Amino acid sequence: MKKIIYLVTILVAVLVISCSKSTPAPENNTPLKFISLVPQDTVLTVNGITNITANATGSGLTYHWTASYGTFLGSGSTVKWTVCHSDKFTISCEVKDDQGHSDSKTVSINVH
Repeated sequence: MKKIIYLVTILVAVLVISCSKSTPAPENNTPLKFISLVPQDTVLTVNGITNITANATGSGLTYHWTASYGTFLGSGSTVKWTVCHSDKFTISCEVKDDQGHSDSKTVSINVH
């Protein structure tokens, strides 16, 4: 009799677990919006370092930074940038989301 009660209990537990309703996780369908690209400084001294921040919303964002010249330190939505000579430079950031959308912005920094 104990074996039958044990087997019935296991059978009920399996049925309850297998019949429980599974709710899929909601998808984050927030559309990509590249709000701004903001340098901490728009005028910099040679070998100076400035922070540049890409403000964007969306899901699964990645950031790709490029410059007409100079060096980036770090990655993600905020990077540091420096350059070893004077001129006017452009810094660009392309933001991509996990849905395959992308947008880019460019800023200029004068280095003296």
